[in-house]
Amino acid sequence: PIAEPAHMVVVSHENDRYHSHLGQIVPPFEVAKALEFPPEGRTIRGITFGAVPVFETPEKLPGDEVTIVHFRSEGLQVVHLGDLGHALEEPELEPIRDADVLLVPAGGPPTIDFPLVPELIRAINPRIIVPMHYLTPKINLKIQPVERFLECLPDWPIEKPKASSFEVQGPRRVIVLDHAR
Repeated sequence: PIAEPAHMVVVSHENDRYHSHLGQIVPPFEVAKALEFPPEGRTIRGITFGAVPVFETPEKLPGDEVTIVHFRSEGLQVVHLGDLGHALEEPELEPIRDADVLLVPAGGPPTIDFPLVPELIRAINPRIIVPMHYLTPKINLKIQPVERFLECLPDWPIEKPKASSFEVQGPRRVIVLDHAR
């Protein structure tokens, strides 16, 4: 459960078992389900959120639909890759290229596999990468620890601020935040 209140919650896809159980968030809040966004996106509280339909697995099977959620706020473009599980094609890359902050699933399959990560990062060209969805002592999933993801990006400086927030300034880098779970 997340004890902090939220004004809005954007859900990249529904998976109550692992990470989109809205009952774990303190109400009241507005919910936006990215799988239901129209092509032009959805504006909530003055911020327009876009969704890029993708799949959790490389096979792209029905039922594996997820989204990449992206938005601009206060001059920054933020991209959340969700549970992306495959390489992206040009139409999928276009709205997320040159992100200021890119949240990337970093635990390997069932999300994107490690050999695909360097090319994905090159194609998006973010300023800051924030790994997410990786093994921690509090998670019982068959995924890898963040160190495995970091090995894929040997040319990227790594910052571990021992915090759950950071400033978006300075050189390009990977920022590994303290995890809540």
